[in-house]
Amino acid sequence: MFRLPILLLLLLWPLMSLAQQHNERSHTFSVGGGVANVLDTYLSPYDYKGPAVHLQRQTERRVRAFGIDSLTFQTLTDIDCAFTENPAGNVDGYAGGLRYGLAWLKPLGRLTFSTNQSVLSFYAGPQASAYIGAVYNERNGNNPAQAKADVMIDATAKVKWDFNLFRRRMSLGYQLYVPVIGLAFSENYGQSYYETFQLGHYDHNLVFAHPGNMPSMRHLLSLDIPLRKSSRTALRLSYAGYFMQSTFNHLLYHSYTHSFMIGLTSSFLRL
Repeated sequence: MFRLPILLLLLLWPLMSLAQQHNERSHTFSVGGGVANVLDTYLSPYDYKGPAVHLQRQTERRVRAFGIDSLTFQTLTDIDCAFTENPAGNVDGYAGGLRYGLAWLKPLGRLTFSTNQSVLSFYAGPQASAYIGAVYNERNGNNPAQAKADVMIDATAKVKWDFNLFRRRMSLGYQLYVPVIGLAFSENYGQSYYETFQLGHYDHNLVFAHPGNMPSMRHLLSLDIPLRKSSRTALRLSYAGYFMQSTFNHLLYHSYTHSFMIGLTSSFLRL
């Protein structure tokens, strides 16, 4: 069980070199914020709600591999932080972390419409992702925080609509990520971090994660608006809806975030 995510990552890493062999690339950086709803019964039985900030960086490279044209190699880095409070408003909490993902998207087909010369494209593929973060509750004395970490293989699908509007070639995209299989860290019910790390008392702290105990999904919706008629730099308006849940070691956890972001995306040809 310990070797499965490592083996899958090792299989994906050599493929990354293929992404360097094509000359079409895009880079996007976005910043924004929204709201968060966080529950971790290791710390508290209540939902903590509050504002959140979100940073995101995405790169895409179109490559040819395995005899497939226009295969897309994608990296996605997410950093988020939420400032929450309990329902009574007298206890503060904090939650956040970093997620990094590597995805391969295979084109499944496209539909071309004469109206506005629009093109609807469909993609799907696997993603290897890793997350590290924490949830903190200022009321708890002995165990004020809960660490979060996982290494997952996800399934991802994307729909992209390119169309002309106001003499601009705009792009509307939607992408879905669903964790499928991997490993996650979790304390056990009633276990302290002193027991785990100081005394070395292992108690099923590495958990085999799957949709049965980690039913989660992440949604990304974006609109790219070129700054000029023929510009390769565009303004990106996006929404990120992350719905992360888990039931590990009799502990319930969820983190629901809605973020609205603004950023810039640049595409270029590398000769």
